Amino acid sequence: MQITIHRGTREIGGTCIELKSRSGKSRIVLDIGMPLVNRDMSPFEWDKYRELTLSDLISKRILPAVPGLYDENEPAPDGILISHSHLDHYGFLRFVNPQIPLFMSRGTQALAEVSNAFLDTQVSTDNIKPLKIWDPIGLGEFTITPYLMDHSAPDAVAFLISADGHRLFYTGDFRGHGRKMILLDRLLERPPRKVDVLLMEGSMLGREEGPYPDEVAVEEALSDLFSTHRGLAYIFASSQNLDRLVSIFRAARKNGRTIVIDLYTAFVLDKLRTISSSIPQFDWDGVRVLFTHYHAQKLADEDKQLLYKYARSKIEFEEIQAEPDNKVFLVKDNRIFRIAATKLKTHTKAIAIYSMWHGYLDKTNLKDFLAANEVSFTEVHTSGHAYLRDLERVVDALKPGCVIPVHTFHPEKYTQLFSNAVRLEDGENMDLDTIIKTTEPRCRALSTGFLEKFSLPDGIFRPLIELVQNNKDLHLELRGQLADPHQPEIAPVDEAVGIYFKGNSILCLRSNHKVEIHEAFSKGLVVPKYLNRPDDVQAYLAIVPDLMYRVSSRGKSSMEIEYEQMIIRANNFEERNNSEYVILANQYGVGSDRWDLVALKWPRLRRGGNKPVGQLALIEVKYALNDDIKDAHKQLARYYDYIKGNLNSLCDELELILRQKIALGLIQRTTEQLAQLQKLTLVRDISKIEMVLYLVDYNPNSVWKDKMVRKAMELPFRDQIRIRLGGLALWEQSLTPLHEAGKALGEYPEV
Repeated sequence: MQITIHRGTREIGGTCIELKSRSGKSRIVLDIGMPLVNRDMSPFEWDKYRELTLSDLISKRILPAVPGLYDENEPAPDGILISHSHLDHYGFLRFVNPQIPLFMSRGTQALAEVSNAFLDTQVSTDNIKPLKIWDPIGLGEFTITPYLMDHSAPDAVAFLISADGHRLFYTGDFRGHGRKMILLDRLLERPPRKVDVLLMEGSMLGREEGPYPDEVAVEEALSDLFSTHRGLAYIFASSQNLDRLVSIFRAARKNGRTIVIDLYTAFVLDKLRTISSSIPQFDWDGVRVLFTHYHAQKLADEDKQLLYKYARSKIEFEEIQAEPDNKVFLVKDNRIFRIAATKLKTHTKAIAIYSMWHGYLDKTNLKDFLAANEVSFTEVHTSGHAYLRDLERVVDALKPGCVIPVHTFHPEKYTQLFSNAVRLEDGENMDLDTIIKTTEPRCRALSTGFLEKFSLPDGIFRPLIELVQNNKDLHLELRGQLADPHQPEIAPVDEAVGIYFKGNSILCLRSNHKVEIHEAFSKGLVVPKYLNRPDDVQAYLAIVPDLMYRVSSRGKSSMEIEYEQMIIRANNFEERNNSEYVILANQYGVGSDRWDLVALKWPRLRRGGNKPVGQLALIEVKYALNDDIKDAHKQLARYYDYIKGNLNSLCDELELILRQKIALGLIQRTTEQLAQLQKLTLVRDISKIEMVLYLVDYNPNSVWKDKMVRKAMELPFRDQIRIRLGGLALWEQSLTPLHEAGKALGEYPEV
């Protein structure tokens, strides 16, 4: 599957995304929106371009250059999928070939028809195919499943799209704090599985959340204003923001006020009646309709009978003048409002409530006008877009292979937030095969290509695995792609596997079969330069005893690293120990830090069933009189911060390492246990992470140990810290919770 974001990689609005199947036989388009800004980020004003020809609009990069989208003489896409009814997602449908099927929800179709009547959007409705939420449809070589989402536009959808063995999830615009927030909760509770690519909006990145966190808070604030203010309440809100209209209606009725709407809003609510019977309507108690000549003419052109229908709830301007105190007047910042506000000035002490995105105020002198007419002003609004915490929740739940920014002014923040973020530029073509390949683990796991190339665990390198299995003094580690996770733009160095003795490398085997051994150990020995044949491997095995001898006499001495190696052996290779811990990596690289050991904790109570789960455990080893224990709390704090921001991708890699080590025979358990470990998943919950301080041969009376405990007790995650004294194999019962050590000092009795 190939993806091209024609517009939207660096801006909010103008979204248009094209997907092409691998064979090239099928193409679909996701949204075709009108921009909110020009390429230079100045406000986009459609009236300036309305008279341009189609070819001019394409050449000026106002319309996306999608082959066959406009010209009937070119092969057309199989369909256009519209996520929701905002113009920045469907505003350029007026130009598309009317023979191309348009797929959208019933609510989106209803609002497109309203906009045709009032806003001259010119959407051809003859070929609209209404979507059934959560029902898959086939479109060429694509399978598409729409998901209903919480957004300020009613009936907004996301799309799960499958083709060529890949799965892409496009969020469209969404949030998790509207009246339909349960939709996001349900998606995250039962997310689609095996999502390769997540195309996710980020409208709120770079913006403040504001004082009203959700739609409930907006309703409560409106209710308070309606109850305390004596006079007319103007409220500026979009007639298509259904959640907001419900909030306004409920707050007004709570305080005995009548909401006055215009014909356009009455038509919107009437059209949306098809998606829910709970939507306030023009003929409900507490709702009146103000007719204006402009709206009446537009509605008459659509269907003259609608004028008679809505006349049942008609209110005259004089009635508002006579009784302003019990009215909530839904208005837009236009000429009609300004005339009305001027006329009503002497009849009421009015308040204006701005319930839209604050950015729109920058384009108008509304506040000056209100002040001149002695109308007090306040803002009550919550965003129609997801907050950062909800973006993180979506990534954590869907566990995508990569996250691609769209519909955001801050794509750079994605790479700061998500370690598997991949940025595209407008118009850039990218094969999903390439994207997924570039997002393979970068730190320790081996790529699939590396494993296949080496035919591990069988083939000519099998004797290397057996060497390590049979010699308790040796240790083999995966040394995947050693790029700095904090700097993903740096190209990773070559992949390798390493064999270690007493913490010293006696073999680094690169992906090109090249052998690397430090000259201090290899000088004078006949060392094969490459392991290309079984004879090469046997030649290397022949010199292993000499290499081990030289390491013993000339190698760097680090009892701490030696003990790390022994801990790995005791927990991974001694089946009879049946330890609850499996060591997945040592000297795991995180920036300039190296974690001593990263382990899987597999509690005995979670070993059965079809979905075994484990917990991540981080082990910091300290040996004897190594006084850097005084800074152990600082290390743990740095590690914890990294895990907090990268938990999902870290667990993804460690699950992969677990399966690779099992395949290589580097973890020995019973057949039944290995089968469970093969399908085990790590809990993605930061509060379940264990931080283990492993103190080997430490004097129990050491002042540094007590100081370390005192400092560690100040960490906010102190309840997740454990201490292990001596020994090699780890069992849960042998670890002392930090707070127990704190109690022993007599200084933390309350813990």
